[in-house]
Amino acid sequence: MFKLHQKGLWKSECICGSDVASAKDLSIAAEWNLQSSLCPCTEPENPVPAVLASWEDYYQWRSLPLHSPVAVLLHWPLTLYHCLQLYRLQTSKYDGQDTLCIHYLGPEKELLQLATFGELRALFPGVQIHIELVGPEVPKSRDGEVVNISRYARCSDESCCCKSSIGSEDSSCTAVRLKLWKGFYHERCSDIMKK
Repeated sequence: MFKLHQKGLWKSECICGSDVASAKDLSIAAEWNLQSSLCPCTEPENPVPAVLASWEDYYQWRSLPLHSPVAVLLHWPLTLYHCLQLYRLQTSKYDGQDTLCIHYLGPEKELLQLATFGELRALFPGVQIHIELVGPEVPKSRDGEVVNISRYARCSDESCCCKSSIGSEDSSCTAVRLKLWKGFYHERCSDIMKK
């Protein structure tokens, strides 16, 4: 149907593959391997509604057909969005501040789908998001690495405007910053809190 077997962001979702792939696969350069009409590869046409309460709301906002498989990968960043919306409803502490720092524990498949966290740019416009990804599955060679995401994952359409953003990344306007920490949270918490 979509021919996504062992391609890009979809590799870790396949039941025939190995567990978490090698450190060389840990990249933000992966593509959706879908046509632009089936994935969120560019800025949204409209501002994010006050609350996205369902996948149907999200798909409608991003002008995606309901048969698009992107929810399989976007459930990581959209779960963060949902948690922050619940937090905002229960407290008045998060009120659209300029920076959010999130401690994300136990990433596995997410490590091969880092580019999907770029969707947080659309969900929280104008907010700098810092995510500390902490877990034993982080490759030792990547411990302490910072990954800046300043664009959306690209589609497979050669003529799509998402391709024109190549080379125009500006790290000074990065909206999503991921930092990788190998180990268990209780072992790395003091290192994370130092910064």
